[in-house]
Order: sequence, then structure tokens, then C-alpha cells
Amino acid sequence: MTENISSNRNSAAVIEQSLMAFGAGIEVGVRADIKHAFHFATLAASKQYPDQGQTEQWFKLFLQVMQDCGWVTLSRSYERESSASQSLKLGAVAYKSIKVIGQAVFSNPISDALAELAAKALEALGEVTEAQDILKRNMRERQISTVGLGACVQNASGEVLLVISAVDAKPLDDHELDTVAFEWKSTAAQMYTGSAVLVFHREVFDTLRETIAERVGERARRNVLDYEI
Repeated sequence: MTENISSNRNSAAVIEQSLMAFGAGIEVGVRADIKHAFHFATLAASKQYPDQGQTEQWFKLFLQVMQDCGWVTLSRSYERESSASQSLKLGAVAYKSIKVIGQAVFSNPISDALAELAAKALEALGEVTEAQDILKRNMRERQISTVGLGACVQNASGEVLLVISAVDAKPLDDHELDTVAFEWKSTAAQMYTGSAVLVFHREVFDTLRETIAERVGERARRNVLDYEI
């Protein structure tokens, strides 16, 4: 992981095959806990459900492991996106999912902040070649079908809130991996999308921090990268 990201700035992190955005004000140590929990849940879900068409199972297991790590799910939804042109862009689908569930759960200032963070993370990813390369390599090497997009903020009460979406998005071939990450198109007539809103109970994670950090440590050095947005 990149170590020079300031807690006073918005940032994003590529974590395996997902992209997570962090709002300014979340302490560096808290960001590390969030990334470790998210990384651990991603690895567990991807090991069990790596294949195309398994995103619904992937997302359910991901949320279950996140719960074990101290995250409480406030709301979740599952839907299928359809496109007559059969050219759904992953970033647009994932962003729409985050925006819809955020607006359903939170007041405008928080839902708007989460949606804006996700949009900035996607936009900045197109300018950070190293982050794109890590995301593409992670998907190519492990042949994982599910792609995730998340945004995280801390409210005035100190609660850490996360909105996450997961999309079934297997690239067609190596040529498609050469395009900007999250701009891949799916030719499927329908695309499954799961989304959820979670809140972090860090005291639960406190008892697991050392074990989880050890489990994801070596992989994090290779498969996670932070950048400012």
C-alpha cells in the first residue's frame, strides 16, 4: 500500500479487483482497517465464487465476511441491468447502483458525498496508470469475474459509512483489458449488480486486526495501491 496518503485529502485504493474511495477526515489508521477488512472479505468471496455468473453468491459471502469483521449492513439490494445495445459500461452501472442505494438510506449531504467520491475515484483511475495496471493484472491473473466499487465517509458522529456495489463483469478477452479500467463493456443482455450500505463497528475489528493484517499483508503489498483524488 502507498504510505504517503494524507487523511486530510480524498483518496482511492485499488484493492484486488475493486476500487474504494475514502473521504477526507478518515484517519490513516481507520483507512488501513477498512482496507484490510475489505481486502480480506474480497479474497474470501473470490476464492469461493470466482466464475462469471456467480456475482450474487460472491456478494452475499462478501457481506457475510464483512459482518464478521465488524461491518453491519444497513441496507442491501440486488438487481439486473438490461441494455438493448448490449454495451453496458461497468463504471456507469456500478456508480448508478451506489447512487441509488445511498439516496435511499442517507440524507442528501451524505449520499451526495458518497456518489461524488465514487465518481472522482473512477475519473482519477483513468489518469493513474499504475493503479490501472494493478487492477487489470489482478483480474487477468485470477480470472475473477466480479468487479467492485465502493465509497466511504465518516459522519459528524464519527461513524464510518460505506456504500459498495458489485458487478458481474468478465472481460471478453485480453484486448478488452487494454482499455481503461471500469470502461470495459459487457455484451451480456443482463448484468447482475449487488449494492449495500454498511457501518463500521471498529471495536469488533480490534479483536481481529492482527490476524487479518497478517493474512492480507503480503498480498496487499502486491495487489493494493492508493492514490489521491
